[in-house]
Amino acid sequence: MNLGFIGRLSGKSKRTMQTLTFVLLIDCLTSVASASVTYQINNGGLENFDVSIDGNAINGALAGGIQINKMSGDASMPDSYVTLCTDIEGTLYLGHSYEYVTPTTPFNGQTGVNPTWGAINTPAYLSGHGNIPNTPNASQAIQNAAYLFYNDGQLTSAGLGGTTEQKAALQLAVWEALYDTTASSGKVNGSRFTVTGGDATAIAQATAWLSILNSQSDSGNFGYTGYLLYPTTLNANGSGGEPPQELLIGVPVPEAPTVIAGVLLLLPFTASAFKILRKKHRA
Repeated sequence: MNLGFIGRLSGKSKRTMQTLTFVLLIDCLTSVASASVTYQINNGGLENFDVSIDGNAINGALAGGIQINKMSGDASMPDSYVTLCTDIEGTLYLGHSYEYVTPTTPFNGQTGVNPTWGAINTPAYLSGHGNIPNTPNASQAIQNAAYLFYNDGQLTSAGLGGTTEQKAALQLAVWEALYDTTASSGKVNGSRFTVTGGDATAIAQATAWLSILNSQSDSGNFGYTGYLLYPTTLNANGSGGEPPQELLIGVPVPEAPTVIAGVLLLLPFTASAFKILRKKHRA
């Protein structure tokens, strides 16, 4: 046997494995940074309500379950899911498709697309602070919204359960938690968002859920690690001129450090393979 040939093959194999590991690592890092999923928006149980946010009336606002069906993109995301939106002044159109960034970090400094979450983050506050939102205030608000989503949403792998009325009530409660959570107490007792008309039973249910939320001693600081689908572009899709909405989703996906750690596990394997090749060469 020509041992010289084996030596040359081992060198090539080593370089090949080094290159393969490097490429795989870069590919995974790129995938983490740029993964996206496209969902079509459908009716998952919606009702009409008259609401107001920051003094602006929105009559006939649709509240309730949003059925999303995957059209393309990240295989780790569910094919279909029933969810809620977090942006009362954003817009989604039934039958339209929107691309979202695959969520990898739970509620990481997110403050809301339109308008900003939290009772303190009013238009007046933002205009007086260089349009920079108070992030801790928004963080308390999304924690309260997550409490409602997880405790009252009857979640399954397919998303929200319950009746259309219950889904509508949950959406109303989530909106109020997002925009009326007071920074100092963590309680939902602000006045940015109000409901002025619609299904009285759903409104009463939303009020009851918020009362239970406010009775919790750790309101605003639950430590939930939920996720949001964030639009890859904030350009309006359709008429109205408003950006797409973020969507709550309760299906965790691998966080970036987890994915990277998985790739780094390949490095010891590669080193072992190099040793095996060297042993063969010496033999």
